[in-house]
Amino acid sequence: WGRMGMGGRDVGPEEFGLGRLLTDPNVRQQVGVTADQAAKIRQQESDFRKTEIRNRADLQIKRMDLDDLLSAEKPDRSAIDSKLQEIGAAQIALEKSAIDNSLNMRDALTPVQRQKLQQMMTQREPMPGGPVSGGNAAPRPQGGGRGGRGVAPPPNAQGQTPPKQ
Repeated sequence: WGRMGMGGRDVGPEEFGLGRLLTDPNVRQQVGVTADQAAKIRQQESDFRKTEIRNRADLQIKRMDLDDLLSAEKPDRSAIDSKLQEIGAAQIALEKSAIDNSLNMRDALTPVQRQKLQQMMTQREPMPGGPVSGGNAAPRPQGGGRGGRGVAPPPNAQGQTPPKQ
């Protein structure tokens, strides 16, 4: 379906903004997506983006709280451990939301439509730094950007973020 995303899972065209991709009438026609399907997909994508923004903001606040705890004159290890647990739960919530959205987008298309879309995606020439060329499939950043789904791992026991692999 596409490229590898966070956690090593395969990322499909829905990760590139299926709602945006399906705004192109030519793509909708080639894939056989109805107007109702396209509207449902756009609404699902909008709902997901709102949830993702809220979840990322919550995670950032928790990390700021952790920084405050770590910079205290006498750091409270119990409070730090508790905050690390909260950060881990927030990261899981982000990943779960992304997976739920991916599955919802997949379910919005029939198997034949998914196959046609997949064929269209593989037939296009790759853009430098992006998943496909042409259409409305804009590249989505990896890491902390809106579509990257990447969240930094929690600090290790020494309070340092492990290096990226």
